[in-house]
Amino acid sequence: MQSVIVVGAGVIGLSCGYHLALKGLDVTIVEENLPGVGQSTKTGGGIRYFHGSHENVQMSFASQEFWKKFHETFDIDPQYQKTGHLFLTSNSEVSQNLYGSSNHDDLKLERLKKSQIQCRWPHLSNLNLEYGVYCPLGGYLDHSKAIAGLAKGFEYLGGLIRLGVKAQSLIKVKNKVIGIMSSEGPLTADAILNCCGAMVSELTQYAHSPDPFKSRHHELIIVKPERSISEATPWLIDVDNQVHLRPDGEGRALIGGFLGKIEETNILKYSYNISSKWCEEVLTTAHSSFDLTPPNTEILQHWGGLYPETIDYKPVIEQTQTGFYTAAGFSGTGLMHAPAVGMILCDLITKGHTDKIDISKFSLSCFTKLSEVTETTGF
Repeated sequence: MQSVIVVGAGVIGLSCGYHLALKGLDVTIVEENLPGVGQSTKTGGGIRYFHGSHENVQMSFASQEFWKKFHETFDIDPQYQKTGHLFLTSNSEVSQNLYGSSNHDDLKLERLKKSQIQCRWPHLSNLNLEYGVYCPLGGYLDHSKAIAGLAKGFEYLGGLIRLGVKAQSLIKVKNKVIGIMSSEGPLTADAILNCCGAMVSELTQYAHSPDPFKSRHHELIIVKPERSISEATPWLIDVDNQVHLRPDGEGRALIGGFLGKIEETNILKYSYNISSKWCEEVLTTAHSSFDLTPPNTEILQHWGGLYPETIDYKPVIEQTQTGFYTAAGFSGTGLMHAPAVGMILCDLITKGHTDKIDISKFSLSCFTKLSEVTETTGF
């Protein structure tokens, strides 16, 4: 029986482990902490279909059936809520570029003017942006439930999760990776899969210049305004000011955004500290853009995490060396695309190729020179 060690028990590692175990492979996932406590549960739980690159759209549709059957498969309700996504801007050219960035008919995209938006969603009557691109597909789910379901399904299939184990380096014989050196000593397998998220480069140095992997600090808040947020509100994304808002049930809203700041983080010195200054700025910006949450809105929850990404905002999914595979740098799409990633890596490890989608754009070979950013819808 072919054996695999997956490094990292975030949503990507768990999905890969689950799909490999489903094929009957002997799979061990090693994790330094607990499943999902890295970045997988520090997101907004987004499931999005509208992307700026055809490859990411394909990944969303390849994951769709898995999410639809999640409750039935794992007997855990992920509490999926459909919102759709409304990308907003006051720049006509930006809205046209967004609308034309994906030619996938199944997205059912609409380009709307402010008056059309306000007619469809009357509670957005004070919207401060002129154009929108709306995709009715997608929404959000409880990422903790997703982690719990995948871990349950993986272990039910006979997979082993080894917690408190830190992967330190690769073990190679000639040009083949045969295992990892870990805090528990050497561990060997037929294939090693790096799903370390923001820590992807800690297991091995990827020999490309510039370094394709980077991370940014991000923060999110849950608020409870006096005027309840309607569940009919789509996920609102202000492209101009880089702020977003979605309903969160019971009148609450989730708010986040980079606010036009690009601050790369040194992961070795990273602190999860959250900022009251960011809270003030994001509430002010969200109020100015959407007029749904006043600047003094009550904050119920506030958390921060890392946003692992690559220099072209698309992931790396490939066989990097003989016996060694990489799935990292998802730039905000990790949760939503985890099912597709699991299926693709299962194909690569068991068959040497995949027919799920063309993954040539997800290769490290794209970074031999600075790549053009083609994924423009990340938030």
